[in-house]
Amino acid sequence: MTKLPASDSVDVLVVGGGPVGLLTAFQLARAGCSVHIVDRDNKLTLGSYGRANAIYSRSAELLDQLGLADGLVEQCHIVRESYTYNAKGERVVPGRVWNFVENIEDTSSYDFGIMLRQQFIEASFRKHLESQGVSLQHSTECTSFEVSEADANGNCITASMKNVESDSEYVIESKYLVGADGGRSFVRRHLNIPFEGDTTQDKWIRIDGKVKTNLPTPRSYGSLESPTHGNVLWAPLDRGVTRIGYVFSPEQEKACQGNLTQEIIIREAISAVKPFHLEYENVDWSTLHTHSSGAAQGLNTGIHDAANLGWKLALVVKGLAKEALLETYGTERRGAAQRLINFDRKISALMANKWPEGLPEKPDDDINAVLAATFDDAKGYNTGLRISYGENLINYQPKDCRAYSYISPGSRAPDATLLTVGTLQPIRLQSATPNRACMYVLAFLGDPRMTLPQVESFSNSLRDSMSFTSSFSEEAVQLITIVAAANPQNGAGEAVGLQPLGRVYFDTKSQAHRRYGVDLRYGSLVVVRPDGYVGFTTGLGLEGGEAVASYLGRFLVRKSA
Repeated sequence: MTKLPASDSVDVLVVGGGPVGLLTAFQLARAGCSVHIVDRDNKLTLGSYGRANAIYSRSAELLDQLGLADGLVEQCHIVRESYTYNAKGERVVPGRVWNFVENIEDTSSYDFGIMLRQQFIEASFRKHLESQGVSLQHSTECTSFEVSEADANGNCITASMKNVESDSEYVIESKYLVGADGGRSFVRRHLNIPFEGDTTQDKWIRIDGKVKTNLPTPRSYGSLESPTHGNVLWAPLDRGVTRIGYVFSPEQEKACQGNLTQEIIIREAISAVKPFHLEYENVDWSTLHTHSSGAAQGLNTGIHDAANLGWKLALVVKGLAKEALLETYGTERRGAAQRLINFDRKISALMANKWPEGLPEKPDDDINAVLAATFDDAKGYNTGLRISYGENLINYQPKDCRAYSYISPGSRAPDATLLTVGTLQPIRLQSATPNRACMYVLAFLGDPRMTLPQVESFSNSLRDSMSFTSSFSEEAVQLITIVAAANPQNGAGEAVGLQPLGRVYFDTKSQAHRRYGVDLRYGSLVVVRPDGYVGFTTGLGLEGGEAVASYLGRFLVRKSA
């Protein structure tokens, strides 16, 4: 029998214990919010090894800033190369489709793909969630919920829960409810929110197992251009397992007369990779999809969703941010989701050897080359490193913002290697700015020999009662100083020329200044969101400090006098 919750009232109820629900719950719990999370399935006994299996660069960065990446990297199979083979078994150079895992932008330490099956990803997330004192309630479904006026404790949601194994029931109240229960979402249906998207008659097979093959590159990402099974996926996974994915055509479906067995799936997989030999030692998992997983972006999109929502909801629950902050989740992530739908609509057709609707077909076009070009055009999106958000409440672009940094608000904050004070140990900027639901004000001081007047002016601005350091909680805003000092041996005070501001790091090679486009002669202030996106840029000095306070006041709650 599932253990009932210790409290019948929490800040947030999360329905759905997959990766997105677990990530959201973890962020909230780590930020000090009370959380209750349920899933209808018993994840401990669920026999499915398959489902999602690939995490790309930006998703890995987001997980790293939550302290969750190492546990996955230690288990995964790493891919840095991809290969493509045509119907004759000849290698296609340069490689197509999955080659976005190669030569990833050098500002990311995660210049590789993490290949790990969802079962192990979820287990790692559950372990970290339990370290925050929260356990997933398995075999528990939300049967109904009502939204009403908030009570004295701020609770406005009353949800009825049921353990599907024991039939025991309980009621739990919360301030917020997060629906992370997947494509058949009860939460969405209960609120009469339509499921937007297209239907298709196309079907895809995925099969995981240990194989014997004469494919020259069996432990690298690959695609095989089959005339009968579409663009075939070859994905090496953890624990020596390989995933093969192919299109299940109407002709193949008709031939099996609706009785799709594992034997047929294996037989078609063997046919799909011809002229290469394929033999299965064992099969862990196989399935038929009625929706495309060709882009391999479902899990990555979910990670971005959770990382975008978690910090915003945590700050609002704790009373540190205005509720309007939550509205930016929908505006930012809806655009990303729509782009995935449009991208997947196109590549799912191409992978099935069909021309997408609206794409003019030319008699001499190679459909596999068109597929490759489509992936190439979306490389920054597939790695996630070029995903950005438009101007809104938290991404504010002053007219002169390009004068202070080349990075536009709403764009990913680049990583860079810094040095700690005293020990002079290397540390990545992303490691120095973990996602703990707080905004980071990065004070790029440039070369102190040239910027000392601006630094002094900025330092003086922080003494004002209306400064951002005085106006907002330290839980919500932290100051980090980055100094392009050529000689950091004698400490921060000597390098800067006055008492250090906030946490100090040295940028002796000016790498961080360069990647943020900050002129060493003038310095800059860059505000970075908890999820690692730039929110605001301005100049260093008195006016810069005031501008940061004004920007943060758009969505954060000022401390009471």
